[in-house]
Amino acid sequence: MSFARRRGLQLGLSALALLSAGSIAWAQAPAAKAKKPAATAAATKEAEGFSIAPAPAWVLPLQPEASTGLPSAPLQLLLIDKQTRIEPSGTVRYQHVLRQINEASGLQKGAQIELDFDPSFQKLQFHRLEVWRDGKRLDRLERKRIKLLHREPQLERQIIDGRMTASIVLEDLRVGDRVEWAVSLIGDNPVFGGKFVDQEWTSSSGGPVGLVQLRLLSPAERNIQHRIAEPSVEVSSRVDGAWRETLFKRRLVPQFHYEETVPVGVMVKDQVQLSEFANWAEVAGWAEQLFAKAMLPAEALDARAREIEAQASTPEERLRLALDFVQKEIRYFGTEIGANSHQPAPTEQVLRQRFGDCKDKAALLVTLLKKLGIEATPALVPASLRSDAAQRLPSPLAFDHAIAAVQLGEQTLWLDATRSQQRGAPAERQSVGLGVGLLAKASSSELSRLPPAREALRLETVDTFSFPRLDQPGTLRSVSTFHGDMAEWMREARAALPAADFRNLLAAETLRFYPGLTVDGEPEISDPEGRNALRVEIKFRSGDFWTFPEKRWLAGPIALPTLIAQLRLPDQTPRTQPMRLAMNGRYLHTVRYEFAEPLYSQPSDSRFEERNEHFELRLRYRGEPKMQQIEGELRLQAEQVAAGKWSNYRDQLNKVAPRLANTLTVPVLSSEDLVSLRRDMTALTDRMRNGSLKVLTENQGSAHARLLMMDRILAADRLPPKLRAAALVERAIQLDHLGQSDRAQTSLYDAAQLHDESSEVHAAMAVNALMQRKDEQAIGHADRALALAPNDTGARYTRVYARYFGGQLQEAQKELQEILQSGSEVERSYGSIWLYLTSRKLGQDGLAAIRDLRPSADKPAWPYPVLQMLKGSLDLDGALAMARDGKPEGQADRGRDCELYFYAAQKALLDQDLPKARNYLKKSLATGVVEFNEYSMAQRELDRIGAR
Repeated sequence: MSFARRRGLQLGLSALALLSAGSIAWAQAPAAKAKKPAATAAATKEAEGFSIAPAPAWVLPLQPEASTGLPSAPLQLLLIDKQTRIEPSGTVRYQHVLRQINEASGLQKGAQIELDFDPSFQKLQFHRLEVWRDGKRLDRLERKRIKLLHREPQLERQIIDGRMTASIVLEDLRVGDRVEWAVSLIGDNPVFGGKFVDQEWTSSSGGPVGLVQLRLLSPAERNIQHRIAEPSVEVSSRVDGAWRETLFKRRLVPQFHYEETVPVGVMVKDQVQLSEFANWAEVAGWAEQLFAKAMLPAEALDARAREIEAQASTPEERLRLALDFVQKEIRYFGTEIGANSHQPAPTEQVLRQRFGDCKDKAALLVTLLKKLGIEATPALVPASLRSDAAQRLPSPLAFDHAIAAVQLGEQTLWLDATRSQQRGAPAERQSVGLGVGLLAKASSSELSRLPPAREALRLETVDTFSFPRLDQPGTLRSVSTFHGDMAEWMREARAALPAADFRNLLAAETLRFYPGLTVDGEPEISDPEGRNALRVEIKFRSGDFWTFPEKRWLAGPIALPTLIAQLRLPDQTPRTQPMRLAMNGRYLHTVRYEFAEPLYSQPSDSRFEERNEHFELRLRYRGEPKMQQIEGELRLQAEQVAAGKWSNYRDQLNKVAPRLANTLTVPVLSSEDLVSLRRDMTALTDRMRNGSLKVLTENQGSAHARLLMMDRILAADRLPPKLRAAALVERAIQLDHLGQSDRAQTSLYDAAQLHDESSEVHAAMAVNALMQRKDEQAIGHADRALALAPNDTGARYTRVYARYFGGQLQEAQKELQEILQSGSEVERSYGSIWLYLTSRKLGQDGLAAIRDLRPSADKPAWPYPVLQMLKGSLDLDGALAMARDGKPEGQADRGRDCELYFYAAQKALLDQDLPKARNYLKKSLATGVVEFNEYSMAQRELDRIGAR
């Protein structure tokens, strides 16, 4: 444990390690079983870093209990036995572990033993290392197996602590083996002034544990407090002569799993806290003495104070210059070996070496401010535990960071000297959201409440889309201002990342919701005057921004990524543990769409609000003829969601999610055009009703209406090229439905000129070519459509029809067989009908080809009666009766009749009954259903065989 700079949202498992007075490898080492210690050699030279010796005489051997009920795992820890004895010569921490290897995947963990220790005040002794195989004990405690490593795992965080790792990798370990070892660490960190503090884990990341026992032996007169959050831990205590024995036991312990989203205060509930500090005043007095040793006079500091006084006329300005000096000119680097884990370095040393960690820099800042006549005090803060530190025992181990409490007039500012990326006035640099802190002065009898983060402005974004013309690309100007911690993180990222990677980082959330955008140029970055903020402006080009749903209006995404990112869930899985939320504070996001011409007829203004214990969300929607805008404000006001409230919290997010990312609809016709279109639609309806415009089916009436609308939309000239191509395709489809294939072809050629890479264009061209009996062209366009959209089943059927009529029967049959591998196509029956016809035309048995292709429904839907007719299980009259199923008596279904007579004609042709085929083809054409493929095919066949 040490005071070291942390970021609360970047904690990993290493942060948990630093919450313990020992090491994580020591506190969470996998378990082993106790036998008599086997000393294989006498104690050796301690200069080698460790020794081999018998276990201390005061250790009570402990055997594992029956493991019934222990969760199965590749590696189980049958026993973790920790015994600690507080002696004047130094505390001895004995640990005995028994591991069970159950599966091959447990061999790697089971074979590795790693023990961390600080050689500046600790001695490591090995007592035993054994492998148990088939009831036999194999002694593996050999000096040559023990490797001492100097890893400095925190070097990337600019911290060195001098710890060594004793590492053993066992050879010839097998499934079924048990590994048993015992060691002792001897010594106390002198920084605690002879007071005992510790935090011991009752679980293991290595696997589930059968029995964890912690035994503490302390002189009876010493008052060692303990606190436990885990209710399954049993505690007992007794006094035997001069010694007090306290036992902590926990059985059948689940494996510890680190989860990033779980609050640190919840993750450490498996710890037993131990502290000889009676209250927070004792901890504060201890800290005061440490800082007093460091905050000594230094001539260089006097000179710096005089420079600052010469430059600044107000206390606030002197504070700003002093803070700038310590934050920016004294780099962050921690040498936390031994007592230096908590003891600040003397200010003169820090000035000379020009580096220091949080406690060094806090001491330097406070000393400098006092020389400038500004009251200041070092303060210990829990950057990891935050508010949860209030529930911990009074102990130095509750804190992992040091800052300064500075009195500026009537205001107390909590300032962090390690934050080199800060800018602006001192009040702008206030540390928020740390929960509690402890002033390093003996008069501090309780924790201080630090400024909360709820009202802190974190991030504000304004996105402005501009579209001078809807048929041309627009632009997005996105301006984000990061405040406080977020501004500092962005500055750190900018300094660490290549320019291209930083640009991608800035644009990532925007592109997530607007994937059609492309970044236009480099970001413009500036520091607002006097603020601890970073302003970033990015420009984007819109590209293919709009979609054309139902071919009626334009639609584009509209989202508030700044707010969404704070509320995003890691997953939807129900939780058994609390979930840590994003940083408390305020997040603002405004999205504005600006148009050069009036698109909306009426102004609008509405609001939405959601309030709950976790967050408040306020949205305002405003619209004007040339503008649409959403203003959003999110306040995160809880640090975590309790497991029991998680489902309700998820429901709250699902409720607001559609309001944070949705679709903006934009009319493609002006108000005047809409009025004119409604008038013409009314006239069209009147013509169809009075019979002056003859329509035989609803589809034909709809085609006339859609054609009128497409003509108006195209005339309005508001569509981008690709969407204009889509409108031309829609126009062509309606013309085909009205039997005007020549006009449709012209529209399709125009569409291809605008967007030749559209599968929709080529699929429609294939149908049009088929209707005009241009089979090779139909096959070519279908090929192109399928190259662009391989799953377009409609284009595959068009190719089948063209091959059938073009004489490519084997190719048609093969493709139909491929299509019918899809169960849904079997249910539809059309593929089966055409496979029957194609097989018959090839001179094969049509019934055999479709024997196994019956739909699964009890009463298969249309066109299954057609298939029954072809198979001979239903005559034409029966099929006609089923075609009229659901219709009023005496009323025909023209579409079904068109299909039925066409396929009946095909069967007649295969049976070489030309008169019957002609009769059925004429009846198919008599339905007038020109919009059906079967109608144009019937006309084609009749022309081929002749009307007489």
